[in-house]
Amino acid sequence: MNGTAMAELDKALGNIEVSPITAEESWPLRRAVLRPGRPLESAKFSGDDAPTTRHFGAFHKGQLSGIASLYLAEMPDRPGVPAFQLRGMATAPEVRGLGLGGALVWACVGFAREHGAQLVWCNARTSAAGFYRKLGFEVVGGEFEIPDVGPHFRMVRLTGERANR
Repeated sequence: MNGTAMAELDKALGNIEVSPITAEESWPLRRAVLRPGRPLESAKFSGDDAPTTRHFGAFHKGQLSGIASLYLAEMPDRPGVPAFQLRGMATAPEVRGLGLGGALVWACVGFAREHGAQLVWCNARTSAAGFYRKLGFEVVGGEFEIPDVGPHFRMVRLTGERANR
């Protein structure tokens, strides 16, 4: 059975659930995947505790295995357009390819749409750009470096669009 079939089977069996979580619940996985070998403090982002920020967890067979956070923030080159920034997206290596990342993005886009945002944007690691493209995001501008993190692309997705599933 290929990865797509496994992901569909997991969804059908109810093995993937996305629900709101706290910032604190996101930090261990955020650190393990995005800031390995660094102190837990490195996984705490400015705005994590803002009342407009939302954190989502993807649970696989009851275990928190994926996370994503949404911050109310205009996209730098689209001032005045209601937007959320997707940050801190991480999936545990052992469950990659099962659909948790896509389920998280759908939850984030739905939340943004419900709260009046016209777009969701992110600074995607270059290695993850293909993942975001499959979900309807487009690259805006050239590649840039985030110090101590690596190369990224800014990507954007309108909240009213449906991506290929």
